[in-house]
Amino acid sequence: MRYDQMKVPSGPTRKWEIVMEDGRDDDAESLARTAIDVKRDHRVLRDIADGDLRTAPLLATGTTLRRGERYLDLHAPARGEFVGDGYERVRPGRGVLAKSETPPSVWRAILKAVDGVTRPTPSKFDSGVNSAGQIRKGSPER
Repeated sequence: MRYDQMKVPSGPTRKWEIVMEDGRDDDAESLARTAIDVKRDHRVLRDIADGDLRTAPLLATGTTLRRGERYLDLHAPARGEFVGDGYERVRPGRGVLAKSETPPSVWRAILKAVDGVTRPTPSKFDSGVNSAGQIRKGSPER
């Protein structure tokens, strides 16, 4: 019988039990993911070529974000490009890209796509006037 399948005795046992992860649950697929693997989950990536996304590796879960390095979290595009503090780790299920590991042209394309999603350009039909008839802040005056 394996140790992890043994019944735990009830009540205080005065023994400390340490269970260490053996890594058997880790599959190679989750360790070597790229942006193409999460393309359908993120609208930011939909207009970027598949070949480019294959060259952008995602950081593995639990990876510590190095201090001073630049990163992009695909699950929080509004956060934009941010700098690692040396303490933050990649949480499970997150798609985080490191600038140092992503080709510069792909990094710029993804940042441009993020800006397009988080800061949409005003429509040519947008008059710049709100429902009360006042000119909205940032709109050109007429």
